[in-house]
Amino acid sequence: MKSKVAIVAANYYENITSDLVDGVKNNLNNSFNTSTYFVDGAWEIIYKINELSVNESIDKFVAIGVIIKGDTDHYEYISKGVVDGLINLTIKNNIYIANCVLNVLNMDQAIARTKGAKNKGIEAASALNNLFV
Repeated sequence: MKSKVAIVAANYYENITSDLVDGVKNNLNNSFNTSTYFVDGAWEIIYKINELSVNESIDKFVAIGVIIKGDTDHYEYISKGVVDGLINLTIKNNIYIANCVLNVLNMDQAIARTKGAKNKGIEAASALNNLFV
């Protein structure tokens, strides 16, 4: 029986996150069965992963999102909140989350992390492949 992996991706920068989702799907070992769920932004990733781990008994996830620094402190609060939330869910719910939420200073940095071998989705898939296959 295939192990289930839920990909939870924020749509806020869809042009970036869609490349990351493709990186995961195209590089995840075929022993996994994937489902993809979309949320509005990086903050909502935490809620969706919690919901799926509790209600659907899924224990493997890839969190995909993009947080780009702007002119206010919002970037720092959201970045820290998302990372802390993912760590807390991992411990509290005994699940694995491959963190593919980009925290970058500008759009060029985000794009650079989605192209070719530098696609962070590929790295997230590799983490799952190495841990669970």
